[in-house]
Amino acid sequence: MKCPYCGGETRYARCEFCDSVIVQSAGETVNEMLQDVTRNVTQNIVQNITINPDTSISISKKSKSTAIALCCLGFVGLGGIHRMYAGKVGTGIVWLCTAGCFGVGTVMDLVSLIINKFDDGKGKLISKW
Repeated sequence: MKCPYCGGETRYARCEFCDSVIVQSAGETVNEMLQDVTRNVTQNIVQNITINPDTSISISKKSKSTAIALCCLGFVGLGGIHRMYAGKVGTGIVWLCTAGCFGVGTVMDLVSLIINKFDDGKGKLISKW
């Protein structure tokens, strides 16, 4: 709206330019406030979606069934191959040299795979069958 005193364009009941009070009906004031709130909320939502995308769940392209099958090879002396498959080469070599950390690591990895808590080398969850 235009200020009747200075002609400046303002959105409020008090002119931003000459600081004079602009008399308007209560309905106009409520509508303007509602539009301001709606505009601000919409901008905040769009900004949050753009800046803060939900990346809490990243799913790996690796197959869960393949990882489980390779993990089971740890019980016959080939522990760690499932870790290499998942992209965790360093710990895969350790598992291979220590027979899956003496079987304990292999059992823990197998349980982690079954309950969807095992991730690949990039931190993405292996859960796709």
